[in-house]
Amino acid sequence: MRRILLILGLVVASIAYAQPTITNAEYFIGADPGQGLATAITVPTPGAAVNLAWTIPTGSLTPNLYRVFVRVRNNAGFWGVATNSYLIIAAATQVPLLVTQFEWSVDGGAYTPVDVTDASVVNINQLLSTVSLAPGVLHYVNIRVSDNTGRTGPTHIAYLAITAPNHITRLVTQFEYAVDGGTFTPVDIADASPANLAQVISTVSLTPGVLHSVKFRVTDDLGRVSVITNQYLPIAGPTFVTRNVASFEYWVDSNPPTVVNNPDAPIINISELIATNSIPVGLHSLNIRTTDNIGRTGVVHNGAFIVMSPFQNSVPRTITAAEVFVGDDPGIGNGVNIPLPVDGNWDEGNEPFAHVYTGFDVGYYRIGYRTQDNLGRWSGVEYDSLLVGPLLTVLPSGNNIILNWEFPDGIDKYYVYRAANTAGPFAVIDSTTLRTYTDPNIITTQDKGFYYVTFRDDSISLQQPNGTPIVR
Repeated sequence: MRRILLILGLVVASIAYAQPTITNAEYFIGADPGQGLATAITVPTPGAAVNLAWTIPTGSLTPNLYRVFVRVRNNAGFWGVATNSYLIIAAATQVPLLVTQFEWSVDGGAYTPVDVTDASVVNINQLLSTVSLAPGVLHYVNIRVSDNTGRTGPTHIAYLAITAPNHITRLVTQFEYAVDGGTFTPVDIADASPANLAQVISTVSLTPGVLHSVKFRVTDDLGRVSVITNQYLPIAGPTFVTRNVASFEYWVDSNPPTVVNNPDAPIINISELIATNSIPVGLHSLNIRTTDNIGRTGVVHNGAFIVMSPFQNSVPRTITAAEVFVGDDPGIGNGVNIPLPVDGNWDEGNEPFAHVYTGFDVGYYRIGYRTQDNLGRWSGVEYDSLLVGPLLTVLPSGNNIILNWEFPDGIDKYYVYRAANTAGPFAVIDSTTLRTYTDPNIITTQDKGFYYVTFRDDSISLQQPNGTPIVR
């Protein structure tokens, strides 16, 4: 007994001379990683009591119910017990959202925010300043929107071509040419728009019987230099003969070339359809070169082209297949096949389909689905949420009504509501930690009753269907 009294005396004395202060705080979700190993929470000012405010990132959390644990440590190095509360992660599409602003950037620069009238669908109409953008260059514009919960949507890209300032006609002041990749030779000409280029090129130093390349470019009265244009210059030898183009090849970006065998001729017309199904949406380069009848390959000609989204400026497409998945995305083509629509065919641009899937346990689920068109292209994923749970079971037992329900673990209290009519008003008649409740003697005191059960903030309810009362 003395030993116990001595310890109590020391504790009281310690409290009398040194008030413990909270110096550290941390939180964790789910399993306890150990004291001092959880995620730290900033303590603004140490003290006997502190206000904690922090943000929990939810990007890696699937829609579900979580327990969040918090504990603190005092200046003596002792950690307190962990207190806990609940965190509900709901799918973003469960409530209507409004676009509150959009922002844009040019060529990867900083975003400029633009406030818009809040609406679920907004018309974006914005003038972009092009004063600082180089003319004659294809620029790209990124656009994204934010909703009324602070979330930012995916970035959409568009292209912007800048012409001469104020669209004023400019004059060509000079041109320059280079042979076989050599140094450019400038030639001053009378300023005009357009200009007639006439130049005699000395061929004394050029090898006869070889196809040479000539590059030329022009400069305008603002000092801007144009893109380079390529042409070919054949130098005839003593036995020079006209050569025929035997074939040509083309490739997109850095992909392997495709060889096309054309009828041999000195000049050919290249007309080729290029499949864009496997080419991503965006800006790409196209490269073409020819081979003559003695096996010589010419220089590469290149240009740019844009692959647009299949749903923009294209002919109508039909849906040919659809798939659905639950939880994480398994990848294109790996979901659960959605059966044919009611009419037995995938043959429309918009197909209403409905199918019943069974075997899900009670709980929250994130559902994703996508469709495939008749060109084999898959759409983006559309997400929705699903709550699987049985209806509230309401059974009479003598003069009592017995309620039973199911729900995942982790709920610490349920609230039982009752009303005499389907329209209410519903009032709380009791609460329980169990998943069953008995309403005693209600059959003798009320002709009919309607029930529903919720937990905490009424975010989930299990309700007897309308029009199905319990009748005495």
